Amino acid sequence: MIAQVGHKWRKYLLLMPMLFLAMNAIYFKFTTDEIRSALLNEKYIEIVNAVDMLGAAVEANPEKFWLDFQDNVCDSVEFLDKLYQIYAGVYKFEGDRFVSISEHFHESTPFEPLEYSQFVDMVTKQENGSFIIGYTLDHQSYAEVHLYFKWMPMYSPVDERFLVVAGVSAQSIISSISIWVSVGQWVSMAITFVLNTWLILMIIRMGNIYKKRVGDKWRN
Repeated sequence: MIAQVGHKWRKYLLLMPMLFLAMNAIYFKFTTDEIRSALLNEKYIEIVNAVDMLGAAVEANPEKFWLDFQDNVCDSVEFLDKLYQIYAGVYKFEGDRFVSISEHFHESTPFEPLEYSQFVDMVTKQENGSFIIGYTLDHQSYAEVHLYFKWMPMYSPVDERFLVVAGVSAQSIISSISIWVSVGQWVSMAITFVLNTWLILMIIRMGNIYKKRVGDKWRN
């Protein structure tokens, strides 16, 4: 085995640490992406729960006139819209189009989900649901906005309902991965790379020594 290491396999062994380093870098990137995806999903679940809770409050009193809910619905949704990188809005269907009836608090270019025909088609056919829209904010990179919509109250006719829409993107994530996690990953990769390289060089050196020895290869 040692004799073989000192021959044609030498150049391939030297590539192993580089291959290991590349595989670890890919793995750590995949892990980081998965963590961010989980954080985004948690953020999305938060707004879904907030909208559903608002819907439950509206539906709790079916005898109340629908217009009496408007101020409470708008105030609640505007509170969501003020949160960092969260989109939220209230719409009414009037005539043949949607009209925004809540105030928006944008830090950059206003985002208007009802400008997308596929989203409009979905909200006109479903009571609630989710939709993803690709969007580029001013001075920011491309992002996917994960939207959730819900009609309320469902006991009222279409022209007496509110359409509540809320959305989050990767920019909405406030919690970040601690710097020591990334540093620890790269430090462990560097140490492993150095140790593997040293070990392979030692094996190659032993192979060369084995080849140069004459007589009995193994001595007491």
